[in-house]
Amino acid sequence: MLVVNAAVWGSGYTILKFIQASITTQWMMGIRMFFAALLLGLISLPKLRRIHLRRYIIPCIALAVTYWLGFMFQLKGLEGMPPGRNSFLVDTYCVMVPFLIWAITRRRPGWQHIVAAFVCIVGLGFVSLSGTGGAELFHVSFFDGITIMSAVFYALNLVIIGMLGRSYDAVGLIFLEFAFCTVLFVGGAFLTEGMPQASWATPEIIGGFAYLVIGSTIIGQMFQTIAVQKVPTSQASIILSTECIFGVLASMVFYGERLTSHTMVGFALIFGAILLSELQLPKRHAVSSRTDS
Repeated sequence: MLVVNAAVWGSGYTILKFIQASITTQWMMGIRMFFAALLLGLISLPKLRRIHLRRYIIPCIALAVTYWLGFMFQLKGLEGMPPGRNSFLVDTYCVMVPFLIWAITRRRPGWQHIVAAFVCIVGLGFVSLSGTGGAELFHVSFFDGITIMSAVFYALNLVIIGMLGRSYDAVGLIFLEFAFCTVLFVGGAFLTEGMPQASWATPEIIGGFAYLVIGSTIIGQMFQTIAVQKVPTSQASIILSTECIFGVLASMVFYGERLTSHTMVGFALIFGAILLSELQLPKRHAVSSRTDS
């Protein structure tokens, strides 16, 4: 489930970039969330009727707000960069998860997480490398910065899911999260982006929305929420981190993104930091005094 999730999320960056060229950000996400909530509600109606959704309201508002903020920052960043680059910067949320758990539960991250954070920062520097030398050598652009901010909110969303997963039904959590996200995006769109346009209803855009709604939203979020209930959050983060690899591959094939040498070094460092942060290295065991005959 987590591998499929990573694949549909990673390839979804290129679809988002394509739709973003024609539709304003909050309308794009509002339409996506509305149809995702509608389809999920219809498919899961018998189960939703058995769930006491009132007790889900507060947790799902927290999930929706972090999801909404994550997408708002991510899509603003996507306006100024290729999809593959955007996917790697967003995927730094995996390195942030242990530090957010520390802030919430006081469970201090280990040396791996500290080293991983340092390696990730160096990787971000290479990704943002301007090539002009001097003070501009490691210049983080505005779009890079707000994309990294989106990773903070995605990390917080994953931590909340991990804390709630064993006490709440996955379908109930996802349905209300999508419903509340619809309200946030559509409300923001009416306030800042005007009315939707009939010219948006082209076959290409409708097809893109179908992929995002069914694949990246319903299947992706459902698989993540179910899987995080069955495996540790850190293990889930390792598998989900491959999203950035799928993101770059889709961007290179369908968007024509080209990678420079320093960008490739940066991507490798970021991915290495993600693995270092999440992998459980074997502990040293005392050598037994027993000798074999």
